[in-house]
Amino acid sequence: MSGEVHDMPRLQVVLFGTYLIVLNVVLLCLLFMIWPTTLPLKAENTSDTIAVLGITIDMAPERRYLLIAAVAGALGSYIHLATSFADYVGNRQLVSSWLWWYALRPFIGVALALLMYFVIRGGLIMPTGTAGDLSPYGVAAVAGLAGMFSKQATDKLREVFENMFKTEELTKRTDKLGAGLTRTEDKRVGGA
Repeated sequence: MSGEVHDMPRLQVVLFGTYLIVLNVVLLCLLFMIWPTTLPLKAENTSDTIAVLGITIDMAPERRYLLIAAVAGALGSYIHLATSFADYVGNRQLVSSWLWWYALRPFIGVALALLMYFVIRGGLIMPTGTAGDLSPYGVAAVAGLAGMFSKQATDKLREVFENMFKTEELTKRTDKLGAGLTRTEDKRVGGA
């Protein structure tokens, strides 16, 4: 039956818990590696170097802020998922069907944090400026909160989008465009 609820097997719980501990350490190490050593950062055309896994990378300030936003977004999502995981394991209510939700949270946090960063840097929520005007603490805070509170961040992005593209009156249509046309006729009138 597809509607049955199955408790997550103990080995899976232990492996996933171990994954969460390792993920936390990796995210914190990445954040420390990419964090600027001097503040404020210089103008956009200057670069700094960082060492990741023994590789030295030339890092312009904007690139560094993108990485800070991505890692902080993953960290925010990690907080949400690790808290949820611990609550459900502690209450013996963790079920296997939620495994993918837990596995994908950090990736959703990265994507959402980057989108939020683009919205802010693009001037849709606040005025624009140079990378030298930004604080890595502010970037990390907004990105981390976007990852941690993904539902609220998604709602805010929807609100921004709806306000930007608001129309006075909805276009009323009696039927779909191209309804009733054959595929050949549809292409002649500009359909896909």
